[in-house]
Amino acid sequence: MQLGAFIMTFNRPLVLRRTLELLQAQSRRPDHVLVIDNGSSSATQDVVSAFPASWISYCGMTENVGPAGAAAFALERLTTEARGYEWIYWGDDDDPPQSPDTIQRLMSIAETSSEDTAGVAAVGALWDWQRGEARRLPDHALTGLIDVDVVGGNQQLILRSDVIRTVGLPDRRLFFGLEEIEYCLRIRRAGYRILVDGDMMRECRARSGRLDWRPPRSKRPAQPQHTLWRRYYSTRNYIFSMRMFERPDLARHEALKSLARAVLSWGRGPRFGAVFTVLQLRAIVDGYRGCMGQTVVPTPKYPAQNPQTDTGL
Repeated sequence: MQLGAFIMTFNRPLVLRRTLELLQAQSRRPDHVLVIDNGSSSATQDVVSAFPASWISYCGMTENVGPAGAAAFALERLTTEARGYEWIYWGDDDDPPQSPDTIQRLMSIAETSSEDTAGVAAVGALWDWQRGEARRLPDHALTGLIDVDVVGGNQQLILRSDVIRTVGLPDRRLFFGLEEIEYCLRIRRAGYRILVDGDMMRECRARSGRLDWRPPRSKRPAQPQHTLWRRYYSTRNYIFSMRMFERPDLARHEALKSLARAVLSWGRGPRFGAVFTVLQLRAIVDGYRGCMGQTVVPTPKYPAQNPQTDTGL
């Protein structure tokens, strides 16, 4: 089976280069990789040009359309190309496969799966529609093939092309955050299955120290002030998505939780509380009004990078 892949990136060529190297070293590497550059930088193009042109291609976006827009663009392009990709790997530049045989193991599931299987992944979760949140699979259940409802970001999702054509593309309007979860929920509502390799998922938890993990009791916002834009998009997109799924009760519940988080944020000082509260109030309003796309400018995750001066250390 032909496997296409896309990798999204934004002004971090060194990170991209490392991920492409690991992807190229997979025991079952993709037949072709499309790099979607939301930064459209010459440094990123230089990194891509260092790999065989027959294996990789580059597309610079005219503006930063976020992970949601990049994924939608890439899936549309890869499902309409004449190469006939039956499966498509959804990748981000800073989350490469965690083992040399990750893609091979996932593709062995895909190639033997039934027609109602829309995707396979290394990690996934169930979705509790009563509470409106992902539900963690217990450690003891992580064995063999497992049906899940959602696959979060950067969890090695591989999708069947035919299902993409049937269900449609990820929602570009989300820009950043929850785009994978919203898309998986649409796939599940259309009657398709999503499978994870339970043994691989257990390995991932062990590697990250999350076996026997328990959620922290503290509900106070813990993120640094310069990353609060992420919480804005999570709140806005959740409210918007639940309204699209005709679950106004879950949207309302998230709005109330957002207000509670805003109150608690003042415990970290007036400056933090003011910024956090303004962003959360705006997220609620924008989510209900449907004011989508890039409405808050993200702070770069990585400092400026120059591949010409990188030592690889």
